[in-house]
Formats: sequence, C-alpha cells, structure tokens
Amino acid sequence: MKHLYDKFNMTVDKKIVAVVKKSFSKFDFSNLEERCTNEAQTRMYLIEPLLEILGYSRMDSRDMLTEINAGWGQKNNKADLGLIVKGKKPEIIVECKTLGKKLTDKEASQLNGYFGSTEGSKIGILTNGLEWRFYAEYQEKNILHHNPFLTIDFTEIDDMKIEQFAQFHKNNPDNFIKQILEDAHDCFFLEGFSDALCEELLNPSDDLIKAVFARMPGKRMNDAIKDKLRTLINSNSIQQVLPKLIEEESKSGNVIITTGEELKIYHAVKTIIINSLKKIDYSRISYRDQKNSFNILVDDNQRKMIAKITSNRGKHFIEITGNGDQKIQIDGLESVVAHSKSIVEAAKSFLLEK
Repeated sequence: MKHLYDKFNMTVDKKIVAVVKKSFSKFDFSNLEERCTNEAQTRMYLIEPLLEILGYSRMDSRDMLTEINAGWGQKNNKADLGLIVKGKKPEIIVECKTLGKKLTDKEASQLNGYFGSTEGSKIGILTNGLEWRFYAEYQEKNILHHNPFLTIDFTEIDDMKIEQFAQFHKNNPDNFIKQILEDAHDCFFLEGFSDALCEELLNPSDDLIKAVFARMPGKRMNDAIKDKLRTLINSNSIQQVLPKLIEEESKSGNVIITTGEELKIYHAVKTIIINSLKKIDYSRISYRDQKNSFNILVDDNQRKMIAKITSNRGKHFIEITGNGDQKIQIDGLESVVAHSKSIVEAAKSFLLEK
C-alpha cells in the first residue's frame, strides 16, 4: 500500500531519535506470532510497548488511556487507546488489531467512528502492531481524512522508519501535533494537483491563454487569436514541448525527472529477475529516482540496491551491486540482458536473505 504521503517527514530532535533507535535495538520482536494470537495479546506485547518507546507510559493515565468511551456510553463502543500529549484529553486515538490482520477501509471506518466521538482528538492510528497507519483530522472537526498521511511497516526495520515513528514522541516540541497536521494537510492539498492541472489543460481558462499569449511575440490579443490558442492547448502540443521541458528542468537540477529510458532499463532488470527467480514476491522490487541516480531497490531500501542507473551527456550507465564500481554503458536493452547473471545475483542477495 503506497500513498502520496509516504514521503511525509517532519524534523525531529536528534536526541529523541537516538533514544528511540536505542530502544528499538533492544526490543524483542522474536516469536511474535506465538505471543500475539489475539487482539489483547497484540496490544499487550507489541503495540503498547512500542508506544512506550515514544514516551507514553501505560502505567500513567496522564500518558495513555485505555478503553476510551467513544460512543456516548454505548456498549462495546470504545476506542482501544488514547495518547495524551499535553493536557488531560487524548489527542491521538489508537485502534488496535490482531497481529497479521489485514488493515482495510472497514477498520479505518471503525477508527473514524471512535475518533469522531472523542473530543479533542487530532490524529488517529490504526495498527496490527507491525503495520501502523496514521490519519489526520481533516476539514470538519473530528473527521479523519480517508487516506493515511503516513504508513510505517515494521516487518523490516530501518533507520528511516524509526525516524518517522519518532515524529510522534511525547517529548517533541509542544506544537508537534500542530506541525504534523499542517504538513499532512499540505499533502492532502497537493494530492489534487494532477486533477486540477488536467482540468485546466482540458478546458483552458482565459487566464492561462493570456499567460501563454504574453510570452509570444506578435499581434494584440483578440477573440480570434484567443480561440486559436485555446485549440492549440492539447495533448499533442504538450507532447511536443515535454522533451524540452525535461531538458531544461534537468539542467536546473531543481526537479527530479524520471525518464522513459530509465523506466525501460528498470523494467528490463525486473523482467530478468522474474524470469530467473521463482516464488518471489516481485512487488518488493521498486525504484527510487534521486537527483544524481535512478536506484533499483528491494523493499524500497537504499541498503538493498540491486543496481544504480546514471546518465551523462545523453548516455546511460548501470552499476550492479557486487560487480565492483564498474559502470556499464547501456546501448539498448540487449546490453542490459548481457549482464543478467550479475543482476540476478545482486537481487538474490536481498530477496532470498534470511
């Protein structure tokens, strides 16, 4: 499950991050399936201890409340946990599920119901102990946005996930909940950019036409010119200017552009792995495009890099993990296939690791 908000990342005090990392290094993740066979056990042996790493003591009602009345007294209509950051009312509501249970919209809707009936709540968390989904209050008071702004999966732990988790530590600055909500709302707002841009290009406004005309030499604007410009704003004209746009943005270095050639190489590498390794979860193979390289990864983890693609003066090169620092120039997909053995060996080291 991947969201626009997976890149959500607030600055956290380095001392807090260090403390959280140290606690994670000591946390016992062994035999979880034996110890967490139901919701109560998952909560006791996994969820609450992880929340204690964030500074919320289950022994202190000023930190953590259990079985919060979230339905005006109705039977069994109680939120599992409430975390108190500041004051006396919980600002974070946590809905706990059994380890291994798939989290779906149904569970999210249940969390939203509890959230809406808990005065003062700002953030909702849905978790089965290993997967944590963070939801933010949105627009109307006590309503959660339907998408989580952050998802953390602790089936495999790395520094980035721990740092993201540390964002919710009780000892962060007093306004950290407000800052998280502001950042999450920015993500929600930007989610609509593509639709808005598409709508504007499909039905160009007079403002857009005037802006384009202002950059063109020639006649004074009139209705005939306006109509001609309106018809020129279409998919064909966008395709014509796209290569130049990519070239200019690449020169500035301000925008990371994923090119068609990079995607071709990525799909070739992934196909080679699929054809060579059986019974592997190939959804674990993905890519991360960065300023200076296009990285093919396992589990979206930079430490599990299968290959790195770079470019220089229109030429593309691939560096395969375990193959030294050798840069191999890519001249068509045949040159990728020629190094299938090295690619498969690199992938095996991460996909089959124990």
